[in-house]
Amino acid sequence: MNKQDTYFAIFVGALTAAATDSFPLLNLINCFCCLGIISGGILPIWLLSKKLEDRAFFTTPEVIHIGLSAGLVGAVMAFILQFIVYQFYGNWQVEWLTQALESMEDLPPLWEDLYYELQKPEYQGFAGIAILIRNLIMFPVFTLLGSFLMNKFLIKRSSK
Repeated sequence: MNKQDTYFAIFVGALTAAATDSFPLLNLINCFCCLGIISGGILPIWLLSKKLEDRAFFTTPEVIHIGLSAGLVGAVMAFILQFIVYQFYGNWQVEWLTQALESMEDLPPLWEDLYYELQKPEYQGFAGIAILIRNLIMFPVFTLLGSFLMNKFLIKRSSK
C-alpha cells in the first residue's frame, strides 16, 4: 500500500463525508446517526483493503491515521462546500425553519426572540466559526468510528 493510494482513499472518504453534510437533501442521510459522515471513514478503509496483499485488515494505528485524516480533511472540505452552497442558495436551512415556525400557531416567545436575534449581521461571522469548530469536532469522531467499523468487518470476514 503506497502513500498515493492512501492519500487518494482519504480524499475520497473526506469528499464523501463533506458532500453528505453540505448539500441540500443529500445531508438528510446524516439524520441516521451521521451515516454520511461515518461512510467517509468506511470508504477509505474499504478502498485500501483492496490493495492489501499480505493481510486482510489494518492495524489500529493505521485505522486511526486513516479515520482521523479523512475526518479532518472532510471537515475543512465541508466548511468550504457549505460556504459555496450558502453563496448559491443562501441559508436554506434557516428559510426552511422560518417557514416551519410561521406555520406554528403557538410559538414560544423565547424561540421567536432568539431566532430574530441570531439573524442579526453581527452574528454571521460567529456562525462561520461555529460551523468550522463543529465540523472539526464531529467529522474526525464519526469518520474514525466508520473506519473502526469497517476494519472490524474486515477482521470478521478474514477469520471465516
